[in-house]
Amino acid sequence: MKFFDSLVAELDGITAPLEKKSCSVGNAWKDAGSNQVIMKRDTAFELDGVGFNLITAEKTADEIVVIGDDLGKINTDGGFARIAVIEIEDNGDEQAAYKLIKKIEYVKYHCFPDGYMSRSTSRSHKEAVRVSKKAVADGISFQSVGSLLIKKYKEIPEVRGVRLIFITDPRANFGKIEKLAIKNREITETLNHVMNSINFDCDTCNLKAICDEVEGMKELHFKNSENG
Repeated sequence: MKFFDSLVAELDGITAPLEKKSCSVGNAWKDAGSNQVIMKRDTAFELDGVGFNLITAEKTADEIVVIGDDLGKINTDGGFARIAVIEIEDNGDEQAAYKLIKKIEYVKYHCFPDGYMSRSTSRSHKEAVRVSKKAVADGISFQSVGSLLIKKYKEIPEVRGVRLIFITDPRANFGKIEKLAIKNREITETLNHVMNSINFDCDTCNLKAICDEVEGMKELHFKNSENG
């Protein structure tokens, strides 16, 4: 499972110049148990940006990385990114890995940190967060929210490690990060296309550029074509 490894390397390059705070997984923030609505009058601030997962078979230790102000220090709306670099068990079964990627993506729709309302859709890399005044007063942090999310990811047996990165630093190149998120979605869509044997006419396929660019994708494409 190397389809996303170049994006992990690119992410590391984008964040390299920025100051980082590394946290270990600790006490998880309370899970509200279901989706919640935080009214504007109860909101401390909103963060708007992107959220996505990068899947790899490379060794990844559990870690929460905060780049910029933590939740308790933010007092105004701003930009945001949440990226999870997730190590999975790779046994060479592409179909199983593909199903696992989809299963991991669903995790964020079943994680409800109390006072931390996250809005996103399955068809977009966009992610917005609204944090309540009460949660800030109670001491919410990216470490506690991240610990809850990592706990949810690791309920999936094949997930080996998660590096969860939260970015609020206005000096971050959010434009490049969003381009990375878009490329990540394109690779996922191409993988979906290949694994479901939708179309094997390379000359007419609008995903050919991704198939050509991503290491191993074209080989998987032809392998599925032969087995179709």
